[in-house]
Amino acid sequence: MACTPSGYTVSSIFRPDFAIGQVFPDLILVSSDHVHFHVHRQRLYNTSCNAFGGFLLQQSSLITIPQSAEVLNIVLHVVYGMSCLEHNLSLEAIEKAINTLIAYGVPIQHLARPSFPLYQLLVSHAPFHPIETYAIAGQHKLEDAAVAISAHLLAYELFNLTDEITVKMGPLYLRRLLDLQQTRMTALKEIVLRPPANHSPTAKCPQGRQEKLTQAWALAAAQLVWDTLPSISTHALKSTFEKAGPTIACPDCRAMLHMRIQEVMQEWSSVKRTI
Repeated sequence: MACTPSGYTVSSIFRPDFAIGQVFPDLILVSSDHVHFHVHRQRLYNTSCNAFGGFLLQQSSLITIPQSAEVLNIVLHVVYGMSCLEHNLSLEAIEKAINTLIAYGVPIQHLARPSFPLYQLLVSHAPFHPIETYAIAGQHKLEDAAVAISAHLLAYELFNLTDEITVKMGPLYLRRLLDLQQTRMTALKEIVLRPPANHSPTAKCPQGRQEKLTQAWALAAAQLVWDTLPSISTHALKSTFEKAGPTIACPDCRAMLHMRIQEVMQEWSSVKRTI
């Protein structure tokens, strides 16, 4: 924001010289905290299905609206298709902006596709507030954002869900999140419970002695199935099963162990990570 000689504050982006092509702003929106945003009336008309909540029906070139400068800034960046990630915006402000966009007749589903500013804003908060961000995306049926955010919820303990968050995301996106975690756990069990194959019997390691490898694998697999979350990494799987290696004297058995570990890593990496 910048202060003018007249004493009022002007947006640092939406200034009087904020031109689209060679067209300069013809409308000033004033936020509830008295920040002036210079915009293009026709651009807002074209984006909205209700004349920007009816405000554009006013003939004045200066219109005061009830949103704060922080929220209005997000709204206008979304309308103009401009990224505002550098502003370090709060999730609360983003949610208010989404509600404002809806109230002002702006189709947010269309503007929340990958590479669009609204999608970028929501997904940028996923590592820090995954369930809250997912709930917002689910509430407004922002499918692309919800899918991307769900990758950050693989380790989320679903018993921590509050009634408020559950209601906000809705039954469809709650069910899909439950299915994601359950599907991954089922796949993990199917993958790790398959032991390494036996090698051809040798004089030093006949068929019966190969049971030691199977037992060592079963012990590690049982630990994983009991303790592991759906977010476990391929590295963690590898590390767990490699611990069985030093207990195996037969080099052929160790070779079968490492072969199976590589298979497990490939199989687990191919399991779907999003809703």
